[in-house]
Amino acid sequence: MRFHDKALFLLCRIIAMCGDFYLGGRQFDSLSDLIGYYTIWACILKDEKLMYPVPPPEPVQSRRLVRAILPYTRVPDTDELSFEKSDVFMVHNTMDGGWLWVTSQRTNESGLVIRDLVEELDFYADPHEGKEWFHGTITKEKAAQLLSGIFFSVYSAFLIRPSDSSPGDYSLFFRSNNMIQRFRITRQNHEEFEMGGHHYATYSDILPICYTTLLKFLVSCGNFIFSPFIPSSLDDIIKHYKTEQIVEGYTLGEPVPNKVGHEGQKIDFCVIAMIIFFFLKLVICTSYFNSTVTVTWSLYFSGHRSKKWKNLFFILNGTEQHVYYFENEKRTKPKGLIDLNYASIYPVHESLFGRPNCFQTVVRALNDVTTTYLCADTAELAKEWILAMRQFCTQPSNKQSPLNAKRVKQLRSLSVNVLDARNLPVKHLPHPYCMLSLHDVHAARTQMREGPNPLWSEEFVFEDLPREVESFTLLLCSRARRSKDAVVASVYVPLSKLPNGQYVDEWYPVIPESPYKGDMGSIRIRAHYRSQLVLPLEEYAGLKQLIVSKEFHTIYALDKVCARDRSLLASALLRVFRDEKKEAVLLQTLTTKEIANEDESATLFRATTLASTLMDQYMKMTAVPFLHQAVKDVITKIADSKQSCELNPTKLEKGADVNSNLETLLSFLTEAVEAIFKATESCPSTLRYIFGCLQREVLKKWPDDTTMRTRVVSGFIFLRLICPAILNPRQFNLLAESPTPTAARTLTMVAKSLQNLANLVEFGAKEPYMEAVNPFIVKNKERMIMFLDELAVRIPTSPCHLMCECVYVCECNVPSYPEVTEKVKSDPSQDLATLHQICLSHLTELQTLSTTQVRNHNTIKLQNF
Repeated sequence: MRFHDKALFLLCRIIAMCGDFYLGGRQFDSLSDLIGYYTIWACILKDEKLMYPVPPPEPVQSRRLVRAILPYTRVPDTDELSFEKSDVFMVHNTMDGGWLWVTSQRTNESGLVIRDLVEELDFYADPHEGKEWFHGTITKEKAAQLLSGIFFSVYSAFLIRPSDSSPGDYSLFFRSNNMIQRFRITRQNHEEFEMGGHHYATYSDILPICYTTLLKFLVSCGNFIFSPFIPSSLDDIIKHYKTEQIVEGYTLGEPVPNKVGHEGQKIDFCVIAMIIFFFLKLVICTSYFNSTVTVTWSLYFSGHRSKKWKNLFFILNGTEQHVYYFENEKRTKPKGLIDLNYASIYPVHESLFGRPNCFQTVVRALNDVTTTYLCADTAELAKEWILAMRQFCTQPSNKQSPLNAKRVKQLRSLSVNVLDARNLPVKHLPHPYCMLSLHDVHAARTQMREGPNPLWSEEFVFEDLPREVESFTLLLCSRARRSKDAVVASVYVPLSKLPNGQYVDEWYPVIPESPYKGDMGSIRIRAHYRSQLVLPLEEYAGLKQLIVSKEFHTIYALDKVCARDRSLLASALLRVFRDEKKEAVLLQTLTTKEIANEDESATLFRATTLASTLMDQYMKMTAVPFLHQAVKDVITKIADSKQSCELNPTKLEKGADVNSNLETLLSFLTEAVEAIFKATESCPSTLRYIFGCLQREVLKKWPDDTTMRTRVVSGFIFLRLICPAILNPRQFNLLAESPTPTAARTLTMVAKSLQNLANLVEFGAKEPYMEAVNPFIVKNKERMIMFLDELAVRIPTSPCHLMCECVYVCECNVPSYPEVTEKVKSDPSQDLATLHQICLSHLTELQTLSTTQVRNHNTIKLQNF
């Protein structure tokens, strides 16, 4: 589409896909809808609408008709069409692999047909060919005979045929009161007809009345066809007389089908269709898209009324720079597309939706902004898609890096800790919370607080910022009960004001959104901005050698000085070691060291250390299938249940039956433990291997504590994985929406009971109302011990294999390192660049630590960094 405003010509690409049309990030059912939208409702540019269409110099013929030469039965749950012999279709798109996307003239359904099962119709074929009521080849005598026949000896039957005396006109044959009546339908111009004094124009039902006159003028002048979905004028006539009387006392009834008397025997092609569909799936995933990645995702559309997450099938087409999403992998017609030519990929903190692994695409096309939120099952999958999509996003020309080297990238990250506020006006902010935006794109939010001096202390970390982000804005919002939350004030912080690699802790004045007399207060923010260059992987060879060396001295040193960056350090280390397929070496070495340094068994792994952080992150990366098999079904059942399981007398509703609540709670607990105990084999082999190593080490350290071997495994698998997933199912993608208060309370009680069972501890005087669950705990203690022992790989007597690289593994019976079969797509150069930046940020502390080492081989050679 070409658009000319006062100063320039604008050329806009309109994408046609399976009958839908896309301009920028917006989807339309027809070209007429698209034109009407930017003519009446929205500006295509700022303060510019479509106003004066220019007719083409010659008539535009976009109509292409085909006719079925054989009948066909569709494969269920696909976009194929079932059709009969001689059905006529209007073609919208020619697909790869021998398929056409069409609309049936007879049923008005759209879908796929096989090209080899249809034949092209002549260009001059009547546009109504294939309509059930249109008989293009019969004589008027045959028309009267059909209406008088026994099969159609009912009043109000009708059909339409071409006029014999006036080419281009039509005759409507109608039966009423044992009479056959004919009505002339006269063509006024190319796309306008008259019957009985009424005019029927193609476009009158498409665009608003104010625009119809202009379109009629253009049609009569230039035969300008906007869309293949325009309803025919004869359809308008039939629709009119379906409700209005065509003769006194009668309206149009059922049409006489144009296949009467020559319906051949229908051939069932269902088996052939199944074979063809097998190849169709290959066509969709190969020829349909080059350079593609496919995955099932949860998807959220901003602005949709339901605002619910949906599992959809995604295909990334790198050639066209589009992301298509489908209802399922069998579908051919996409539900929509994301045009990466106008898109940027932005991070989404889990606080925004209460679920992890989210990100968003922001399409800024013309005068419109469209945001799509996406969520992956794992952080790795989300990162894989972000990297894949970002390379096809068109970057603004003025934001190109001066270092245009192909192998040098710029990596920017931002950490924002919203600490507290003071002197906020309670009248305007009775229930304040903060929304954090990057370049006017919402990315995170704090919890709601009360009072003039709210305390948040919530940190948000964003890695790999888009290039166009040059600032962040903190929007102060107030929760409203009956209306949309209002933005009352804001704080704007340019990234240029933050020293690279340094923490800035300041109070920022709050700026009101509307005129306000007086002080709006201030907010304390601790921010950390880091911009660094990511060099080719070989440039980090020296650092990588120090990181993955078997002595682990570099990692131990970083652990001592990087308490504030512990989470970032852990994620970078874990990805580097996973890329080397040595994650078991890393996890076992650090957990073994922590056991060796711990004096009290009761406090083992209770604090947040590098070892526990690594284990937390690794379980969330790899144990998603285990969680789904172990607790997803019972969580879903609890979320759907309206039955309370409350046992606390102070929280019981009036008239509640505590025995019924207990019975329901025990049934949920029984179902949960049965599913958990059966999920052993779905737990990742490396994780089970680490559990086995943990059991061996604690038995060596505390041989007299018989329960320690059980509790060291339950402390991770239950305390840090299963129970948090039950308490917060959305954060683990186990539920799409937040549970109701009743379900949330039930989940809390289930998690609490399972944790006690995993700790082999019964409820006592601290929570006497929970003592009713003790018989369940006693009954399942032995089964829990057996499950945790089975979950931990038994360590047979065998030579120390690959794991002998570990400093703390010697003279031990360690099995061979579990083979890693999963393919992890990562960018080790980016992770090594992060580790390099961490080392530089703590250079002084590392140098001090280096000089205190007793032995020379422990010295960290920082010059190699």
